[in-house]
Amino acid sequence: MTHSIVHLLGVPFAIVAGTGAGVFALLSWGIFRNSPFGTAIALLSLGMVALTIYHTILLVTGPEPLALHVLRSAVNTIVAIFLGLLVLRHRQLHQHRPRGEPSWTD
Repeated sequence: MTHSIVHLLGVPFAIVAGTGAGVFALLSWGIFRNSPFGTAIALLSLGMVALTIYHTILLVTGPEPLALHVLRSAVNTIVAIFLGLLVLRHRQLHQHRPRGEPSWTD
């Protein structure tokens, strides 16, 4: 598969942008570790790293290797767990709310 210069420049850009986003997500997790959404931020960080690896491999090799299908499946699983944890945390926070306190959904 032949690559244009723009295509080849996208690989280091994807690595740098994904690494920067992952570092910022980990720093955010360090700040919000004890908050209700600390676990969700940690899972989001893992998902961002997996997506960076997936897109870099996709740019280098093309769309068909088996490793990309496995990585895509892992990323989709992480996203599903992330959304499930957000729903559970929302329900926990809603149950432990004092009775007189207003809610965003009321």
